[in-house]
Amino acid sequence: MLKNSLFIVPVSVLLVLSSCGGSKEETVKDYQETKDTLSSNVRVDMNLIRAGIPSPVVIAKQISKAGFSYNKSVLNPTSKASGYSTKYQAAANLGVYGADFGYVAGYAQSQDVLEYVAQIAKLAKTVGVESAFSGEFGNQVSSNVGKENTLMDVIDDAYAKAERNLRSNDRVSTTAIIVAGGWIEGLYMACEIISTKSREPKTMEAYRSVYDQVFAFQYVTDLLKQYKKDADCAKMLEELKPLTEIMEAYNKNPKMGQSDLAKIKEAVAPVRAKIVG
Repeated sequence: MLKNSLFIVPVSVLLVLSSCGGSKEETVKDYQETKDTLSSNVRVDMNLIRAGIPSPVVIAKQISKAGFSYNKSVLNPTSKASGYSTKYQAAANLGVYGADFGYVAGYAQSQDVLEYVAQIAKLAKTVGVESAFSGEFGNQVSSNVGKENTLMDVIDDAYAKAERNLRSNDRVSTTAIIVAGGWIEGLYMACEIISTKSREPKTMEAYRSVYDQVFAFQYVTDLLKQYKKDADCAKMLEELKPLTEIMEAYNKNPKMGQSDLAKIKEAVAPVRAKIVG
């Protein structure tokens, strides 16, 4: 069963160098999970916000059920992972690759599953949550390739562990960056794939997934605003600012058509491009 974890960035899961700026950061220490140090009011607020953010895993299922063929070209290539050297880049794209993983797993693409898992593990090390994506995690993924539901649980559990790790070590701002990265990738991916077909009854659920992501924009930004004193969260808020007008415009319009999708896609693509590089 899918849980409210980092991977939930739509109804459940999870930078360009010029956009990030600054010098390279050293790999963050891989902290072990400790007692949650967040104050109770902050913890409750974050949980409420996270509950409103949908997951790429569910989006992938909605898209596959709608009859869309697998299209790897819409994903962020794993070849870019080595360029995400700062903590901001690594965290944002840990979310991006989590969304991409949900898509390739949903289509039972064995080789691509292993390819994305390898890069997720590398970025997790840079972010400081390596223990969540340990050798055991890799073994579980390898032994369950082709088993969609089991594989989804394995990756979701790993992201949930990473989030607990970050919360317990007062690094919730990093969680917010990962969530934002997964959200933007999930929305971009859905827009790209769904726009390849005209609106038909069997695609209605897929359109709904786009609306769910649009509606979640306020929750993503609310989460980032809670930690806006953190430079990375402030940066991500700035990156997402160009989407505010269109997200608010469609926030109350769950009935979307191809023309609406085209407008959202046009707005989302450049923002996503800055994040993935």
